[in-house]
Amino acid sequence: AVLLQDFDEMMEKSFKDWGDNFQTPENVCEYMASFLFGNTGLILEPTAGKGKLVKALEQYGKVIVPNDFNKMVESQFEWIVMNPPFSPMKQGYDILYKCMDMTDNIIALMPYLAIINGEKRTKDIMEWGLKSITHLPRSTFKGSRVQTCILEMKRGWKGDTIFKTLPK
Repeated sequence: AVLLQDFDEMMEKSFKDWGDNFQTPENVCEYMASFLFGNTGLILEPTAGKGKLVKALEQYGKVIVPNDFNKMVESQFEWIVMNPPFSPMKQGYDILYKCMDMTDNIIALMPYLAIINGEKRTKDIMEWGLKSITHLPRSTFKGSRVQTCILEMKRGWKGDTIFKTLPK
């Protein structure tokens, strides 16, 4: 794992040319971080990209950024906050499932397909605990045709799932 102090240096070296990758916009990063409160302890951002989400999270606790999430030893975290890659879609779903074993709290920016295009996946997410879904405007990721949302997940949540829109 890379600690936050090493993060800026790693980002400078590792992400010079990201081509068609879509980084999380700052306003969305701030919104995702707003689900956390106080000092929450260890926070995992499994697929940090250029680090905008990491920067928004650092005020809430110690942010862990693995060099390669797929090779990471499973650990426990108070929160996992992420925007996993959607290409291929299966990769993002695999990351979500692995994260569900590593925490009780997940904030995940995912394609709507994560909850509407797979009966088993929808059932798994709902049974794990889905507190809210925040709709993101199609314009959130310029040039992308993937409709996205933010899933607020809490292990064991049995209450209603609330539908939200991104605050302006």
